[in-house]
Amino acid sequence: MFMFMPRSLFRLAAGAAAGYLLAVRPWHLRWGADDREVHADMPGDDLVRQPQYQATRAITVEAPAATVWAWLVRLGGYQPASPPRPATSGHEEPPEQERQGLKVGDVLQGGSGFVVEQADPPQTLVMVMRGADATTSCSVSLRDLEDGRTRMIFRVRIRAQPGVRGTTYLATQDVGDFLAVRRQMLTIKERAESVQ
Repeated sequence: MFMFMPRSLFRLAAGAAAGYLLAVRPWHLRWGADDREVHADMPGDDLVRQPQYQATRAITVEAPAATVWAWLVRLGGYQPASPPRPATSGHEEPPEQERQGLKVGDVLQGGSGFVVEQADPPQTLVMVMRGADATTSCSVSLRDLEDGRTRMIFRVRIRAQPGVRGTTYLATQDVGDFLAVRRQMLTIKERAESVQ
């Protein structure tokens, strides 16, 4: 009985791992994207050469690209970190006047470490994070469709440093990236469509 339980648990774990690798992982690496979108080049692909992790996700939004872009920037946290504010005489500018849009070199708010590499509203946003454990690029493309709809395509590419820390980073991103990006894309879709 003692030997049977470990083997049984091992088989269960091996089966679960195989199921994840063969069915779940391929689905979440290309959630919503068609073959053309998965295999097409995107702006920012050159920032991470020979990625160990690449995911391309896509969703159709029933709203024009300009509306989707506004929600992408707002909900995605893709706004530049606010610089320290000088002392004023009590008259403060509204926050919307402080940010005229994303520019190359902007460091994004929230401490993520992402830096804007390309910003062409309302079509393209490319960001990169060069960390000690890995280099990660995130590219968002908004493509106009018929009847004022937009195709939002989101690609993540990661090249980790050799060693335990790089491997750990890749492992945590494998599932965490999907959950975060999918939630973000669905929320942007919901908000953009609600104002139509």
